[in-house]
This record gives sequence, C-alpha cells and structure tokens, in this order.
Amino acid sequence: METLKDKTLQELEELQNDSEAIDQLALESPEVQDLQLEREMALATNRSLAEQNLEFQGPLEISRSNLSDKYQELRKLVERCQEQKAKLEKFSSALQPGTLLDLLQVEGMKIEEESEAMAEKFLEGEVPLETFLENFSSMRMLSHLRRVRVEKLQEVVRKPRASQELAGDPYGFPPPPGPAWPGY
Repeated sequence: METLKDKTLQELEELQNDSEAIDQLALESPEVQDLQLEREMALATNRSLAEQNLEFQGPLEISRSNLSDKYQELRKLVERCQEQKAKLEKFSSALQPGTLLDLLQVEGMKIEEESEAMAEKFLEGEVPLETFLENFSSMRMLSHLRRVRVEKLQEVVRKPRASQELAGDPYGFPPPPGPAWPGY
C-alpha cells in the first residue's frame, strides 16, 4: 500500500467515500496481484494434473480388468492344485509299503480261497477237467506270485525299521567303531 503514503489527508478522505477507487487500489496492490497470480498458477497446475489423470484412466481400467481376470484364473488354479494335491495324498497313502502289503495279503488270501473253492468244485464233479486245469493253474500261479510279492514287500517294510534301530543314522550306516585303545 505504498500509494497511500503519498496521499494527503484530503485525498484520503475523498478516497474513503469512493468504494470503486478503494477496490481499484486493492486490486492493483502487489500483494493481491501476487495472490491472484499464485491462484491462477495453482488452477493451471490442477487442470494439467486432472488432464494427466484422465489420460491414465483408460489404461488403468484395462489393467484393473486384466488384474481381476488374472486373479480369477489364479483362484481356479489354486482350486485345481488343491484337488490334485488331495488326489496325490490319496494315491501316496495307498502306495505306502504297509498299505500295499495289507492289500496284497488280502488279495492273496482271496485268490487262495478261490483256488481252493475251484478244487472242491472239481472234486465234487461240478467243474469239468479242462475248465479246472485252465482256471486252477492260473489261480495257483497268481496265488504264488502274490505270496512271493508279499514276502518281498515284508522285507522292504522291515528294512526301514531295522535301519532306524541302528545308532540313529538316517542313512542306515552302522555306528563307527570305538577307539582302538581306551583312554586315547
């Protein structure tokens, strides 16, 4: 308000009654002009940022849609993976040596009983000789194969137990020998 310093008392009183002149002085003051310039610059900056944001909106929406699709695909893959894991666990539990041994023993007993029943039917005359020879020999061969497999599998099942009983070595090696001379 440098311009008011130079005015006389009479000019100031006249100015006090002229509201348009006061408004004009206020608008022409450097402080108000600086504020007006800052305001215009802020508005221009905001407009520029808003335009940039609008330019990013399209790619952002496409990326958001792609991300949503990928997330759905991931969920399907996770579900499929969990299903496959459950199947694998089911099959791996069925393939444990102990489980296999039990199943093989049961099947061995079944074929043994079937071959015995076939022999009884032959002895009672219910089955002709040719049918008996064909069926009985294949049943007995299968029975013997299963018995051999049961024995081999029993050895496999016993082996890990025996190696665990060794000195706690996970690889089944025997414990190292003690010192040759006590006290050294």
